[in-house]
Amino acid sequence: MKIIKPSIVLVKPQLPENIGMVARAMDNFGLNKLLVVDPREGWPNNLAIKSSANSKKIILNAKIYNNLDKALESFSYVVATSNRRRFLNKPSLSNVNRLFTNFPKTKKVAIVFGPENSGLSNQDLMLADIIFTIDTSKSNQSLNLSHAVLLMCYCWRDFFQKNKRLNNKNIIIEKKALNKDFLYFMNFLKDELEEVGFLHPKNKSKKMFENIQTLFLRSSLSKIEIQTLWGMIKKLRK
Repeated sequence: MKIIKPSIVLVKPQLPENIGMVARAMDNFGLNKLLVVDPREGWPNNLAIKSSANSKKIILNAKIYNNLDKALESFSYVVATSNRRRFLNKPSLSNVNRLFTNFPKTKKVAIVFGPENSGLSNQDLMLADIIFTIDTSKSNQSLNLSHAVLLMCYCWRDFFQKNKRLNNKNIIIEKKALNKDFLYFMNFLKDELEEVGFLHPKNKSKKMFENIQTLFLRSSLSKIEIQTLWGMIKKLRK
């Protein structure tokens, strides 16, 4: 069974040189799919190409998006990275072996990195299936963007070279729906809940829905399961 390599997603990167060095880091460990969301500098960018060394093909083939929702539509599993603990109702890990053990190996996976100055926002993190934190020294927890990508690419390659066989847990995760299908269902569910007055009071509605979204994310719903839920809710509204 052929393993599909994960894609690297950069959200609002500030320095084109960092994007180039990310491409170089990816190439070092055999990854080649780069997505860039709302880069601060214009695109395509010569500084990104120059800093990519011999990996400019990754830069030239990078896909550019205006927002993260659109960038993640075709992925079945999303890992968000963060350099600090976030108090969100969201599964989180700092152990790479546990992270990659749960990776779906034959479906599209995205590993998402935030801007150099602030990292991913809480709204960005809510789009992920899991949050991964790189365990660093407490004296300096901040990593350069390209260094963070380099570490994740190395760990991915190292893990899958040592672990060729799929286990049953992976096979279950393979059936998970695309992120696009999940987001469409979440938008539909939110509209329905707002219409019947469930998300009340208004000042707590955002947090309430984040909890509901996390509940469904933990279930790793398949496309058929989402369609079934969609049909059930529509039937109840008649």
